[in-house]
Amino acid sequence: MRAKVIVAAVVAAVVAISAMTLAILANSSPSKSTSIENEYPEIATGDQIYGRSLEHWAKEFWQWNVATRVDNIPVDEKTGLQGCIKGSDSEDKMIFLIDGYGMTYSGQCTISSAKPILVPLLISDEDAGSTTDPRVVPGKIEGYWASAKDYNEVFKSWEVRLDNKTLFKRAGNEEVNIGLLSQILVRNSSFFTLNVPPENKFDNKPGSYEAVVDGYYLVLNALSPGRHLLEYKYTQEQRIPGADLSYVYGNMRYVLDVS
Repeated sequence: MRAKVIVAAVVAAVVAISAMTLAILANSSPSKSTSIENEYPEIATGDQIYGRSLEHWAKEFWQWNVATRVDNIPVDEKTGLQGCIKGSDSEDKMIFLIDGYGMTYSGQCTISSAKPILVPLLISDEDAGSTTDPRVVPGKIEGYWASAKDYNEVFKSWEVRLDNKTLFKRAGNEEVNIGLLSQILVRNSSFFTLNVPPENKFDNKPGSYEAVVDGYYLVLNALSPGRHLLEYKYTQEQRIPGADLSYVYGNMRYVLDVS
């Protein structure tokens, strides 16, 4: 789906960063280890994550993502932060945060201390309702896989930080926890039905379509009560024909009040 989307506008966040960041870090739990390569209790991994495969969570995420518009996000005059954008799966077990493709976002949310959090990094789907890729033929999954994969292998840098602790990073020669890549990757998924509502993120034709998902989805374990700062960002090569920009950037900051 991302293959045919040219981001119409970058959401501008008006944020008083310094004071807020200091307040968040003052209230956050200290890091348990100075060796980030050896200890990542914040990250959920394994064949089953909270009782389901990562592929399951990725499909659930896309059902929410396609239905969630991200234009005209209001800003709180008191905090300078944007309104909360978060979602959940159909059983309300996992918290979903926004896909940062082409966006700058700085918002504040209240979330539960009982639920894990899915952070979308480089992600895509391919579905029969939006594709123009000639490789995509109904019922033949290999073309869907190839098309979806193309848009997740062109990143230049990315980083995920929680309470000023780097959990994951690749930027030039800097790498943190890069061995995690295979554990957060969904590739060659099975078919599922993507339900696109009349009001949708990509202004695509509504309907129910054959689809697959692809990309990197990082799941964080449920956070302890209190205030936390979660940041994730990336730089990605632009592969949309006719696009003006060489790169697409995503820069996301969530102030999370956990109860």
